Order: sequence, then C-alpha cells, then structure tokens
Amino acid sequence: MARKSYVQIGLELIDKEDYEALARARGQQSSTPRYSIMPDLPDFISPIDGKSYSGRAGLREHCTTHNVVPVADLAGLPPAPAYQLPTYTKREVEARKENLARIVDRYWR
Repeated sequence: MARKSYVQIGLELIDKEDYEALARARGQQSSTPRYSIMPDLPDFISPIDGKSYSGRAGLREHCTTHNVVPVADLAGLPPAPAYQLPTYTKREVEARKENLARIVDRYWR
C-alpha cells in the first residue's frame, strides 16, 4: 500500500496529488519543497596541526580532534562581552562588608 501525503491549508488536509493538480490548473507553483544537492566542502589545511582534511567528514573529524567549532556555526550569536562583572555569593558580600567596616573603624578612632 502506497503512503499518502497531505498539504494542510487552514484546518483542512488536502491530498498532495490533488493539491498539485489544482495548483497547476491555476498556473501556480505547488508548495512542494524543491531540494537542491549541495556540493561537498573543498579540501583545507588545518591551521592547528597542518594536516589536510577533505569534505564535511574531514571538517567534523578536525573539529572533534581539536575540540573546535567552525566559525560559520557562530554566525548570529551575540559577541562575548569584553569584561564580565564578578558575581559574589551573599556570604562573600557580607564578609567584604564586615572587613570594610573593620578597616573604617580602625582608622576613624
């Protein structure tokens, strides 16, 4: 038995074959996705170890070997801040306040 596929328009499911025939009759393109085949990545020489790697498999191997991430994967991420303020626990804050109070008391007598 052949599998059926459907296109959902609003709350209605329409058989994909019927939908494509209807779209051709209207002179429209169907909403069926068009796929393209991407070529493999070119060979590259690693700046880390100087070895030559080829294709996506080589890139994956290089990344796992050296624990790195391709720069293209970082696109869209916010830049890292140049300086982060330190975070302290309540206990550390209280200890700093007490230490500062002791220093001030010592010099204000």
